[in-house]
Amino acid sequence: MRRWSTFACCAFIAGTVAGVSGCGQGPNVGNHQSGTITITEMDYYTSTQGALMQTLIDKYEKLHPNIKIQRELVPNATYLQKVIQQAMADDMPDLLMLDNPNLPEIASTGVLVPLQQLGHIDTENFAKGSISEGTYNHTLYGLANANNTIALFYNKQMFQQAGIQSPPKTWAQLRVDAKKLTHGSVYGFAFSGASGLGNVAWQTEPFLWTAGGDLDAHIDSQGSRDTLNFLKSLVDDGSMPQAVVNWDQQDVQNQFQEGKVAMMINGPWIVPTLQTMKGLDYGIATVPVPKLGDQVIAPLGGEEWTIPKTNMVSEQAAFAFLKWLDDTKAQQITWAEESQEVPAYTPVAQQVVKKYPYLQSFATEVEHARARTADLGVHYPKAVDIWGSAVQSVLTGASSVDAALRKAQQETQQMLQSSD
Repeated sequence: MRRWSTFACCAFIAGTVAGVSGCGQGPNVGNHQSGTITITEMDYYTSTQGALMQTLIDKYEKLHPNIKIQRELVPNATYLQKVIQQAMADDMPDLLMLDNPNLPEIASTGVLVPLQQLGHIDTENFAKGSISEGTYNHTLYGLANANNTIALFYNKQMFQQAGIQSPPKTWAQLRVDAKKLTHGSVYGFAFSGASGLGNVAWQTEPFLWTAGGDLDAHIDSQGSRDTLNFLKSLVDDGSMPQAVVNWDQQDVQNQFQEGKVAMMINGPWIVPTLQTMKGLDYGIATVPVPKLGDQVIAPLGGEEWTIPKTNMVSEQAAFAFLKWLDDTKAQQITWAEESQEVPAYTPVAQQVVKKYPYLQSFATEVEHARARTADLGVHYPKAVDIWGSAVQSVLTGASSVDAALRKAQQETQQMLQSSD
């Protein structure tokens, strides 16, 4: 950890970063003689989100001529590795974007600044799950621009041909409808069952959590058992291919677009592409629940903005930009509309949904969504592998539900004991 030399510059910060209070320690940065502060920002955004990020940076710099923000784009595939390398080298950017499941791992190293040490954060106006995903060890380290989750996409034309009037609301209805929609080379239902954070666990958590299961020490609970039995029943019916264990989210999307799958689990980020598909008439509904009256508990997605420990000037400048980016209505609306997500800042969520009605199912789920790392913290990525292996082994017939859960329970216990 760094040891900072005393640097008295509260008066300077008050004059250059308006509206942010707080003082810390650290070496001088930027060109203070000319009144300019330069901070670095790192993310993995490409395409629409990348262009939007740069637009917002440019806008902020025009509003604050004394602040310069240097953006560094790192490919998603190597992003976490890059962050870890920078942390070990004590060479972090001033503003760091993290995918929310990775925040506990980075925060646990002590390289991030607790946000509320830098100034006030309006946490009351953020969804509970959104604040939870930015929290580690009861301390807020990250704040989200927007949140996303997953829902049920369905082909309306196929529904009409099968005589199905509306999307399924329960597991039983989903199983019946999936069987009706299955014929020839067309499957009734699919999800991404491949390994990795954004696939098998992420896509089955709405089923697992709503049924009362979890990825913790009670991974062998009845809720877990019910979830695996239900998913296996779809394979047994011939309504879902075993091949889903090798499909990532893009694979599932491709199958849906090509008319080879009638229903799928996926997220709002695919909507712009689906809208370009001629002849594809689809709808979006909340993920079916075990029984009517249950509240679906979906996983919360989205990135968190964090502030690494650098020096007082940079930390305060980064905090001011973070608050402008995340804690203000205008930027929340802009980000959510452009990135096809639900604003984390709840007072403006319905404003965005009204403009983009297809986000309603996602907004409904986000209201009660769960931060994936809320219970397991740094153990979540490993827990994902354990649960994912259980799902894959059951769907392929390599293990029975009982055997898969026994193995998962043993591995989970070992994982948790290893940190004691």
